[in-house]
Amino acid sequence: MKAYVGIDVGTTNTKVGVVTKKGLENVYKFQTFKKKIDGVELFDMDRIEMAVRKTLKTIRESYRIVGIACTSVGESVVPVASNEKLHDPIVWYDTCTKPLYEEYHHLVNRLAPYSVSGSRDIYYYSLYKILYMQRNGIVELDKVERWLPVSSYIAYKLTGNAVWDMTQAYRSHMVDIHRRCWNEELLKAFNIPIDQLGRLDYTSSFVGYHDDTPVFLAGHDHLTGTYGLISLFGSELIFDSMGTASYTVGVATEKDNEFHMESPFMKTGGNVGIAFQDRQYYLASGMRFYGKLIEMTLKLFGFEVSSKRFERLNDSISQIPTDPVFYIFTNGDNIVGEDVDGINFVQIPPDCSQGQTLQSVYLYLCYASRITVETLRRLLGDLPIVLGGALVENKVFMKYKASMLGEPLYCLSTTELTTLGAAIAAITGAEDEETLQSLREKITFQRIEPHPQDVLRMNELYERMNEQYQKILQRRGGQ
Repeated sequence: MKAYVGIDVGTTNTKVGVVTKKGLENVYKFQTFKKKIDGVELFDMDRIEMAVRKTLKTIRESYRIVGIACTSVGESVVPVASNEKLHDPIVWYDTCTKPLYEEYHHLVNRLAPYSVSGSRDIYYYSLYKILYMQRNGIVELDKVERWLPVSSYIAYKLTGNAVWDMTQAYRSHMVDIHRRCWNEELLKAFNIPIDQLGRLDYTSSFVGYHDDTPVFLAGHDHLTGTYGLISLFGSELIFDSMGTASYTVGVATEKDNEFHMESPFMKTGGNVGIAFQDRQYYLASGMRFYGKLIEMTLKLFGFEVSSKRFERLNDSISQIPTDPVFYIFTNGDNIVGEDVDGINFVQIPPDCSQGQTLQSVYLYLCYASRITVETLRRLLGDLPIVLGGALVENKVFMKYKASMLGEPLYCLSTTELTTLGAAIAAITGAEDEETLQSLREKITFQRIEPHPQDVLRMNELYERMNEQYQKILQRRGGQ
């Protein structure tokens, strides 16, 4: 049977999905291998690539693979030459690049302002990882043939061809989102030759062949999930992708330069990025700590996410609370933005129980989601919300979220939307409309309904949290 393969190199796990006309038939999962050198966390690309190749070999024993595409986390870049890596890439969230960001951000802001880059300058973008490797003698710049994001590196190793997906180029902070090309002035200032970055193209573009199998382009993981969703069901939706981090995104085609913005559309951020065709943009806001915040909270209790102890604790808080016990803000959220480091629990009482702690985490995440959705709807219209990612399986959290947003939410019957999105990039690239249509018929949505009484209580909580966060921010501003 013919099949398409979607590869998703995530922060924690790598997944390889097999998609046929029947849907997502199988998902192979292995750990995304990492290592530390001199205190810097790196993706171990040799082990990741070896596991991908081994999985492809296993899949070929049962299927005839007719298309492959790979998506991955953003920001991490691999220096390559002569079809080999020169060094493993720095994991996207590692803080080793902060000193370089502090040294250069004034220059970067001048050469890559929001009106060109569509985002605020942040330390973990690919630009700073390239500078870090150069500054610390990890690679010699003149020895590098290409810098590639992880998703493009896998495609490069399979085909020998180097191509950047536009959605990954956006996460480098080195691209002009409106001209859809590299930012020549910025690269010149840092002596990075444009040739070392290479060709840009859209998701689903042809890259090359691997053992006579065509390989197509996919990009940043959250956006590849979005691509799969709108390829099947159209762009009239807001996609809330909830993994280790979260990304809430809507896609629209520009008519009158309305997305040529001079400043962020949210108080603490908001990204305007390159989507999947000319003049098409995505508007999005993300949170670095989403599922990760729940996971870290459970670790404080000595729980595993998949444990019976967590299930019992989760069931015990299934009723919507009357008030958060304490307040939270984290680095990169839409409450404080980049003005804080790490995770901050504010006004936490000494007798706070495990259930109260988990409830407060849920309320914080739901509150932040509502801020983002309301802002996006002011720009894109009153679109329905589709959820994706592993947190969809947390029914208690989904109930909180539907009640906080005050409306039904929709999620696909699979939680592996990013892996599916990569396979759909291959299906679209192969122009296999028959398989796409079959997937539209096979893949269904689940509807998460809030109880009207819970919506009323959550509205009261939302207003109360608004007031309290304003007080907290005022006090912080006066320090």
